[in-house]
Amino acid sequence: MTPYKAIRLARYAPLPGANWTITYHTLSLPERHRKLLLDLYRRGLKKPDACHGVPVRRLNGLFQALAPEVVSVARWIDVTRDEPWLYARAPVPRDVLTALLTTWVRDLRPECEHRTQVREVLRELRFDELRWEKRDVPMLSETITPGGTADPDDRLYQLLPDALAGLVLEHTEPFAYPGGTLAFRGVARRPSDRGAELLSWPPDRYDDSKGRTWWFSAVLTVTLQTVPFAPAAQIHVRSGVRRWATRTGQNGLYLPARRAASVYLLADAPWIGADATGAASARFSVARLTYDRDLKERRWEAGGPDGMLSRLRLRKPLPKPEELLRNPADWLTPARKVTAAVVHSTAMGSHGVKTGLMPGDRVPLMEWFEQALPEGLERVPDQVRADRYPRQRTRPRPGPTSPAARKAEETAALRGEVADALEGHPLHLEFLWLTEPNRDAGVQALRTVLGLPDEEESTVRSEKVPGNWTVRTWRTPELTVELRLAQVGGLAERLTVPVDGPVRTDALRTALTARRAQVVQRMPKGLTENGGTLALVEIRDKETYTPRSADPKFALRLGFRDAGRVTQFAVNPRRPAVQSSDREKARAMKFESCWKDGLRQLGHSAVLAHRLGPVVPADTQYAALWLVRRRDNGPTRQAGLVPVAVRVRPTEPPAERITGWDRRSGTWVPYPELLLRLAASAELPAAEDHDDPSDGEGNEVADTDDAADLQDSDGLGTGPSSRIEQRRIALAPAIQEILFGLRDRPTLLLLHAQNTRELWPWLQNVQIQPDLLQLHGRRADRVSLQGPGLRVVRVRDSTNNETPQWWGHEEPVGDPADTGEKPRIGLPSGLWKPPGSDPRHRVFSSTSEKGGPGQPAAVTASRWALRPYVRDGRSGLTIDTARQAWNPACLELVVAACQSDDDPELWAALAHSLRQSPGRDPLLALPLPLQLARKAAEYVLPTKQDQISEPEDDDQAVQLTFDLGIFTDDLGVPAE
Repeated sequence: MTPYKAIRLARYAPLPGANWTITYHTLSLPERHRKLLLDLYRRGLKKPDACHGVPVRRLNGLFQALAPEVVSVARWIDVTRDEPWLYARAPVPRDVLTALLTTWVRDLRPECEHRTQVREVLRELRFDELRWEKRDVPMLSETITPGGTADPDDRLYQLLPDALAGLVLEHTEPFAYPGGTLAFRGVARRPSDRGAELLSWPPDRYDDSKGRTWWFSAVLTVTLQTVPFAPAAQIHVRSGVRRWATRTGQNGLYLPARRAASVYLLADAPWIGADATGAASARFSVARLTYDRDLKERRWEAGGPDGMLSRLRLRKPLPKPEELLRNPADWLTPARKVTAAVVHSTAMGSHGVKTGLMPGDRVPLMEWFEQALPEGLERVPDQVRADRYPRQRTRPRPGPTSPAARKAEETAALRGEVADALEGHPLHLEFLWLTEPNRDAGVQALRTVLGLPDEEESTVRSEKVPGNWTVRTWRTPELTVELRLAQVGGLAERLTVPVDGPVRTDALRTALTARRAQVVQRMPKGLTENGGTLALVEIRDKETYTPRSADPKFALRLGFRDAGRVTQFAVNPRRPAVQSSDREKARAMKFESCWKDGLRQLGHSAVLAHRLGPVVPADTQYAALWLVRRRDNGPTRQAGLVPVAVRVRPTEPPAERITGWDRRSGTWVPYPELLLRLAASAELPAAEDHDDPSDGEGNEVADTDDAADLQDSDGLGTGPSSRIEQRRIALAPAIQEILFGLRDRPTLLLLHAQNTRELWPWLQNVQIQPDLLQLHGRRADRVSLQGPGLRVVRVRDSTNNETPQWWGHEEPVGDPADTGEKPRIGLPSGLWKPPGSDPRHRVFSSTSEKGGPGQPAAVTASRWALRPYVRDGRSGLTIDTARQAWNPACLELVVAACQSDDDPELWAALAHSLRQSPGRDPLLALPLPLQLARKAAEYVLPTKQDQISEPEDDDQAVQLTFDLGIFTDDLGVPAE
């Protein structure tokens, strides 16, 4: 079959000169109101005079739950600006608005010592005198930055998607598919959610082969985005599946104590207000169930004894949490006056409906959506291959044709790579396991990854050694592998910290020190020379450890570092997230990816030749920067910023091929050594500083506070004393030092947009300018001043829907009306650009083929419709509701800076080639240097932090996404 020549994006943009205006009713607070609220909020702040904003996050949540038609465009009210922050198609009744605002004011300062001031402020505010104003809002207005990038008004990031979603609901019939239809409703959103959401309702029902019933809906998310150097803003439409919690145990639906659960609500009448004849909102409200550690039970967020919901007189009470969790499926039916749907998350266990959509569903959904587009708004042209620099073919050689023979060749190549790096020394590995089935699966996975011989062969030896270790040795012509196995035992148990109440730093330090000592005492001595040792450690799911400070992962990372080991963790889930029939396959894939990831940590990462020819200087090196932010209420108890830099020199000997920047010595050190040195930076402070701010269930109080991270700033995160500004100032010289260490040869520097741009503002779309590089606080200069061979490529992924969903598209030959053929769709790998691009075009799309557990999924697979299939000479009809959909994400590659005589497409092609993995594996989630830098960040803060698109509403794909290093595009929406 011929390769695809183009891909289609779920992205839309206005035509030049297009105009689209929507009328909204808006509400702003008079200056007097803003000052009164600011004075009230400042009470109790450490630096009240530095705060110039009033947080409305919790008020937005109240509107989302009880007045879903209201759109809020701000999380803070800037007291210096007279502008509306609430928008609605019709004015909110006065009594409803007054009740919600009054409740919120009381919540601004709920402390007993401020009650008198709260009452005085409420007497002066007189919310009943506020008036809604009618305004025409131009949806397509925008300014252009000096770099040529569209810069829409901030409010449009909420209003334009809301208006577009409204058009879809008003002007389209229900989505029709073979065998049925899907009707959609709107969903209330907060500014932090960015965009609009459409949800199919009523939900679809799926009965599995065991007679169990599962419920799910289609979901469309509309967001406004910008693209560097593009003069028009872009609209992305993301399609996926929302799965509803239906499976319960003896005690009802399981909800982890550390997470809030989102609940979608519909009522047959308004939630609040005196007008008994008012119509109920057609939109879903969204509320959240959270754990109250004082009451030791679930409650509605802001709904405890002193919460905002408890102060409101609701016409329709929210469902009682215990009744909703006892049998959530009962609340999905229209028989009740209140419909409640609990979003399924991985921690709840497996779900009969798998996540994601394949192009077979996505394409018709997008075609249906496009029927509602207003005049002047169109889908962007299909992108074509960026093929000015095709990869040069090597001389063909006879090779194996069967999958087994190809696999044997690939594993032999990996063994050879490891053997060359070890220079004749054995590869030392350790596996500390929790259960025997996982032990056996881990051993078999290692054999699969390295192509090791069967247990019965004479080259395999197994023996018992002191310390309850079993040693298995494999000998191949290239390599000797020694694997030590032992049960992890008490090392995986919770740390000895108080179960209830705050955990003081000295208590946590004592527990960490004890566990680290246990690790050192347990591990064999004398195995960490000659290439280092990898320890694969199986631990329990993080939900098992309460409070959060009791999670031993941080202590284990430090303990194994003390023992000279790099570590790879395998999580044994509390509730298996896959059906029993798929469990063995998922287990095998998880351990194979763990071993591969662990070998990368030892520096055994094959750097494949780019095959772009002599146009790339032969001595070109690759570098990547990843920023790790630490909070003072995190496991290290130290706020700070740690930049992690990795350098790859493909032509160097194995020991020097992959190195990392050691900021203390100012030198490049081997990658495994970098990991151990980074772990040393995660030490606890020597002096007592503060209590653990988490509650008894591990929830960080500071994370739920509107002033988190901004308590010492102006309240808007922009003041000169803000933590963000301080970190930007501190980062600039660190980046300069790293850049100076790369000046000796041509360098491709890779930066991750979502990870880095907040602290290096030059990378933001509104700041970036071609071929200029600017460190914070300094002027922008030509990139050549930082080095005559420096090129910078910014990588952006699909986090927050910032890159669009996509699929391969090829029109049929001839007239479809005559032939009846439909366009061919697929998921091709390649580098893409807009058609007719200028030779200096700088923004490219990098895509990968299918991978992981979704590899067998048909491109035409459907969650709803029966489709024909032909397999092994048989044909019939099938439906794919219970099959995993796996869509690789689209990576955006922006050649931000290159030399004056460079072709940007060449450096984009080089960055794309760095995603290539050995053998026939799918492309890496990120180019290899960025992938290694991101992995190294776990040693700075060994918790899940700053991850790339880590969905929770998923099955086995969640673990495999990051273990395999594969981007998935629609693994579900996180339950909050």
